[in-house]
Amino acid sequence: MELRVLRYFLTVAQEGSISGAAQTLHLTQPTLSRQLHDLEIELGVKLFNRGKREITLTEAGALFRERAAEVVALVDKTTREFVQIGGQVSGTIHVGCIESMGSALLARIIAAFHKRYPLVRFHLYNNFTDDLKWRLEQGLLDVGLLMEPTDIARFSFLRFPVEERWGVTVSVDDPLATRESVLASDLEKRALILPVREAVRREVLNWFQKEENELNIVCEEALFSNVMYLVEEGMGCAIGLEGVVGAVQNPYLAFVPFHPRKNTRSVLVWKKNRTESACVKLFLDFCASYIKENFV
Repeated sequence: MELRVLRYFLTVAQEGSISGAAQTLHLTQPTLSRQLHDLEIELGVKLFNRGKREITLTEAGALFRERAAEVVALVDKTTREFVQIGGQVSGTIHVGCIESMGSALLARIIAAFHKRYPLVRFHLYNNFTDDLKWRLEQGLLDVGLLMEPTDIARFSFLRFPVEERWGVTVSVDDPLATRESVLASDLEKRALILPVREAVRREVLNWFQKEENELNIVCEEALFSNVMYLVEEGMGCAIGLEGVVGAVQNPYLAFVPFHPRKNTRSVLVWKKNRTESACVKLFLDFCASYIKENFV
């Protein structure tokens, strides 16, 4: 299976037609059709449902598109890592981020690093912790900013010196919005929006000293930005981190910290025993030095 054929397949899947993909790829339709036919024979499955005007992916085709995209992304990333310009430090660093106050510190570090090494480019990918860990293990990300608690046994790490408060986000006209802190008893009967991650849910339930079935959970979320409008509309109040509210900068929302206080930290991780590119290694050393100089 050749890399170019994977690119052909992905282009057809995106265009939804042989003719459109052939134009994009500067190939003849018969040539492209033959390549796809040979790919299906090689895999032993049907990848496309061919209609008169368009083609769609089969179930096997949809799965293969995910795998092909991962392979192509990894090859492209590896190629960029070996690009050097005039002997200067260059390349692309793929960084995964969660929503947190730690993201603000990471942004300052990236900006300072880029000022010193302007030929290095960054590719930022935002998602929740479990997805970032999977991408780190697959080599699709170089480093990831995760939120504790999380299992980092398979990673090397640098803990960020920024504590983040857990609390509840409510609309500004909610009676809780003017409070300095909120007790578990204040929320027991409220409609709640909780993070979807199991480890985080356990921490939240431990603070409540309740089981899930004892709370009124109306929604689960992986990224806070997806639910802030539900909070505005009065569907519920969202349990999360103070830094997330600051990240979306929504004037219609207010954050109220937990009492007793519950804090956590962000942690920058990278895969253990992986040979890093020159610019990634330099960036990791820069991160450690930046934190030591500014926080220790």
